[in-house]
Amino acid sequence: MVSSLNHQEVQSRFFDPSWLQMQPHVPMSFVWPKECVVDANEEFQAPMVDLGGFLRGDEEATNVAVKLIRKACSSHGFFQVINHGIDPLLIAEAYEQMDAFFKLPINRKVSIHKTPGSVWGYSGAHADRFSSKLPWKETLSFPFHDNNTLEPVVTTFFNSTLGKDFEQAG
Repeated sequence: MVSSLNHQEVQSRFFDPSWLQMQPHVPMSFVWPKECVVDANEEFQAPMVDLGGFLRGDEEATNVAVKLIRKACSSHGFFQVINHGIDPLLIAEAYEQMDAFFKLPINRKVSIHKTPGSVWGYSGAHADRFSSKLPWKETLSFPFHDNNTLEPVVTTFFNSTLGKDFEQAG
């Protein structure tokens, strides 16, 4: 946990994405050259995987989904899923929990900042990875499964890092 950082250290080491919401235009430091945007648009056409057939036990549809997922993981690293069977109310609740976290003040978010060697925690604009242009994003990574225990891993993560206020997020 990085709660030992003071306000000045946080402001100098982390970009506060809430500042972007107050800007009337996209700041130039976030505008990428057109050639990068065109390439990105072509690259980021996330493949669509339909799981409806898989959930119905249709072997042919399952094989098609497997091939699409394999190709997507090899070429893009991600894909979109439709007909997954997840309750829309659960999805809406997940969005509410995400919004609650990302609307927190930057000092609170960086209290669980991703430390070197860890894959879990908050990360701002990832500015250290880019030399001249910044990506417009922030992330929160957390564990979701542990094969060695029946412990509720997500709930434990949120309780231990953000406290009881975010217990429902787990």
